[in-house]
Amino acid sequence: MINEIRKRPFTRPLFLLLTGILLQIYLPSSIFTWTLLIVGVGGLLVAMHPKIKPLYKYKWVWGAAFSSLLLFLAMQNMKFHEDRLRWNFPEEKRMQVWAQLEDSPVEKNKSILCEMKLLSSPADQKRIMDRRVQVYFPKDSLIFSLLPGEKLLLNMQFTPVGQRNEPQGYLHYLRSNGIVATGYCADYAIVDNPEVSSLSLKHKALRFRQRLADQINQLSLPQTAKSTLAALTFGHRATLDKEILKDFSTTGVMHIISVSGFHVAIFCTFISFMLSAFPNTVGFRLIRFLFTITFLWGFVYVSGLSAPAVRAGLMLTFFLVGRLISRRADSYNILAASAFLMLVYNPWFLFDAGFQLSYIAVFFILYLQPRLNSLLTIRNPLLAAPRDWTSVTLAAQAGTTPLCLYVFGKFSLVFLFTNLPLAALSTLLIPLTVAWSLVSVGMGYPVWGQEIIELLCRWMLWIVKSFGRIPGASVSFSIGFWEMLVSYGSIGFFLYYLKRRTPYALLVALGCLLIVFVLMLKARFVYAGP
Repeated sequence: MINEIRKRPFTRPLFLLLTGILLQIYLPSSIFTWTLLIVGVGGLLVAMHPKIKPLYKYKWVWGAAFSSLLLFLAMQNMKFHEDRLRWNFPEEKRMQVWAQLEDSPVEKNKSILCEMKLLSSPADQKRIMDRRVQVYFPKDSLIFSLLPGEKLLLNMQFTPVGQRNEPQGYLHYLRSNGIVATGYCADYAIVDNPEVSSLSLKHKALRFRQRLADQINQLSLPQTAKSTLAALTFGHRATLDKEILKDFSTTGVMHIISVSGFHVAIFCTFISFMLSAFPNTVGFRLIRFLFTITFLWGFVYVSGLSAPAVRAGLMLTFFLVGRLISRRADSYNILAASAFLMLVYNPWFLFDAGFQLSYIAVFFILYLQPRLNSLLTIRNPLLAAPRDWTSVTLAAQAGTTPLCLYVFGKFSLVFLFTNLPLAALSTLLIPLTVAWSLVSVGMGYPVWGQEIIELLCRWMLWIVKSFGRIPGASVSFSIGFWEMLVSYGSIGFFLYYLKRRTPYALLVALGCLLIVFVLMLKARFVYAGP
């Protein structure tokens, strides 16, 4: 185990970063934090002493000092982000503030939801500068037509996050997105639509995504199909139909309509295939790398720079850089490096279900998929592709099932039958729709590809609806936090048994599984009462 960690240098700082985040949230102590700084600086001074520095037996002092400093920085970083989520105004006070729309408005049953950034207030501009809030507006076509970056004058009352007894998962979602307060606003005025050149990179990306999504409205498809295609390709879910969303959830393919590593990998693979005709010389390898990176981050840009897309972009960039310099890229180290950078940028990502599902799925795919493929050796590439997709689905499902049951309380029984055809359709549909939309923006609506896009989209929705409406396609039951942790303990010991073939690991795995069943029975019969 130690040797495996040493081969992957980012695993140790990632572990310290995770420890610092959790300590700051659950056991905050300023005395302990500053003690870590003193220990770290003191350790560095001792390690640099002329009589100790050359001695190998004191090399551990360097590691202890850097570990203390990294733990200190992790806790301070988490404290900084905690302070940014504090709301410093009375809850009962109505406020008049200038705010900027941060994302496309989302239509709800009785209102329109907007994520906004507070810019200034006549009362105190500095205290609320750059604070993000969720604002619900009455259903109005004027609000729904607003673009990211537009400014409004709001007169409303805010409620700090956590004061309305939000579900734990939704609370983590709000915090990971930097939301400090929510409220309903019926008194507003549109102040300004700034020039595109003055917008931030994020706002420009979201506006460009809106333009691309608008091109899809020209297709000869039902409105539900258009909104599904916009969500599939660009992550634009503002008008996504709830029934379609439910069908995707029932069939176990929710990841397909949320831009993530799956979409970025498909697009990157498509670009690599298109550039594979270049000779394998040093110069052409550099050209291929530059083109691939440009198109890769271009797709991340048109997807609105969403967090899952940025995570996948970072991982693929590390991998491509390693291949360019002829270094064997370790996938686990790349995974740890991208997680480290994302958590340094925003430690609240650690508690976001999307972040957790993404990294758990990738880890299990990296670990389990080669072992599943080895069970069935196929040399024909046409037959190997379905086997690979099936093994990826099984590996990801094995890793994410406990977390899905804890967060969503639902398990699909048809995921194995839907993932394979839908992954194949998405592999064709995503790059084709992106290319068609880009050409539509620049040159008008092309005839080529339109019928193919419409046909593929209809096939996809037919599969989702057909399997989603099957009685018993999914089962609804949830597990608690401790059941989830013990389930992952069981999975971890079972994987260790498969690798080392040590009987005690299998025994512990079965013991953990028994504990899960006991906890579930206790929750079912003891807490439920007579």
